[in-house]
Amino acid sequence: MKIALVFNPKKPLIKETLKKIEVWGKRHAHEIATAPPLDATIDFLLALGGDGTMLRAVREAGELELPIMGINLGGLGFLTAFQSADIDQALDDLHHKRIRIEERMLFRIRLHNKKFTALNDVTINMSTDARVIELSTFVNGEFLTRFTGDGLIVSTPTGSTAYSLAAGGPILYPSLQGIILTPICPHALSARPVVVPAQDTITIKLGHKNPTALLSIDGQEKHLLETAHQVTISKADRYARIVMPARVSFFEILRHKMRWGGLRHE
Repeated sequence: MKIALVFNPKKPLIKETLKKIEVWGKRHAHEIATAPPLDATIDFLLALGGDGTMLRAVREAGELELPIMGINLGGLGFLTAFQSADIDQALDDLHHKRIRIEERMLFRIRLHNKKFTALNDVTINMSTDARVIELSTFVNGEFLTRFTGDGLIVSTPTGSTAYSLAAGGPILYPSLQGIILTPICPHALSARPVVVPAQDTITIKLGHKNPTALLSIDGQEKHLLETAHQVTISKADRYARIVMPARVSFFEILRHKMRWGGLRHE
């Protein structure tokens, strides 16, 4: 088995983790490579860090659709389902294929003649002058509404537990096919999150209230928008393939990450 690594060198546990993976690879005769570049000979991609590292791994996997296993060396880590404290068990599960691979919906984003991909979300925020913005939003060409406020988050089901959740958006099961539109601090109390089918195309145009805004793709790629600029968001033709523990459900992960309490009534 050939495994490529994507990691955050600033994480405190990274040296110890890399050493464990090196020893494990030699013991089981797995080839360990440092990414990028990646090619079709790679069987799995290991992302060592937090959710930001996972998002970078998804971008680097690109059209190859490599299965990506995230080892959490950071904080909350919704995408990095395996904890650093359990890395020995996680690597053993990977070796014996005691895992499941989930296909997660991706966004295809178009700005001018450029195309981008996102796993979590696309966000349009106020620019540095901190003035509110107006965003005319269309679904399949039909006018939905004009959001006025700090911005708008367009999220995948995977991204529903990220920025969208913090802004009051709903949690979607990862295998659902839907697109969430969550306004950020809207000026109208009637502005609420909306979920539309994944097959729909979202078009957003920046109005005249503020001449500039900031487009953020998965919180990692940023582009300046100007008045009348148009962003188009739709479901991508490919998926991100995320490795999850075979014995742990999404609800278990959700309870742990969200720190939900309470006891179950038998």
